[in-house]
Amino acid sequence: MTTIKQTSGVLLLLAFALVGTFAQTQGGQPDIQRRLELIDRGQAEAVKAELPTLMTNFQNHPGVLYLQAVLISDGSEAIKTYQSIVDNFPTSEWADDALFKLYQYYYSIGLYKTADQKIEQLKKDYPFSTYASDQALAEEPKAMAPETPAMVAQPAKVEKFTTIYTVQAGTFSVLQNAEELKSRFERDGYPTTIFTLVNNGRKFHKVWVGEFQKQDEARRFSGDIKKKYNLDSIVVTR
Repeated sequence: MTTIKQTSGVLLLLAFALVGTFAQTQGGQPDIQRRLELIDRGQAEAVKAELPTLMTNFQNHPGVLYLQAVLISDGSEAIKTYQSIVDNFPTSEWADDALFKLYQYYYSIGLYKTADQKIEQLKKDYPFSTYASDQALAEEPKAMAPETPAMVAQPAKVEKFTTIYTVQAGTFSVLQNAEELKSRFERDGYPTTIFTLVNNGRKFHKVWVGEFQKQDEARRFSGDIKKKYNLDSIVVTR
């Protein structure tokens, strides 16, 4: 009788374990979108703790690789993984996401020719992707991950783009210089933030000024900055 009870207990625990595992997957596949939403809500560390198990249980899974790239804080390292998804899993649902991440990254560091090549590849290979829509391509690409993966926006698959525009008034390798420009705008009453991008181990501090719902409004403000401060600026999305 004791043996039967012990066996039943073991089977019950196993059943609970299987239910817990199933909750983390969809149809036997890892639920990547749910984890991206957790990252977007500031729970990157919890997702990062799951990553080793995911990589063991789902080796060479493009969604897990995409999740790994999102959790890498150094953009120059993350793009290697994004590129491997595009090269090795071109028919997966994450290939267009990874390709758009490459476009964002190269644009954010000023390699516009390479960025254009990536977006042309996206339009050619994935013409039905949300990222290839006129709405998406009309927007300026937003920069990739700053210091923490939690700051990387990961919207749902059905709505991949933000509608908030801002004006990038300067990029500095010295944080103090960025803070001085930020203070200058804040003294004049403009909401200002500093966005830090890591590239090849180097930090670049971007000064973002204002928040706008429409791109035209941001472009007009960019012109005002040129007149008032004699600074060249560009419109980006947040």
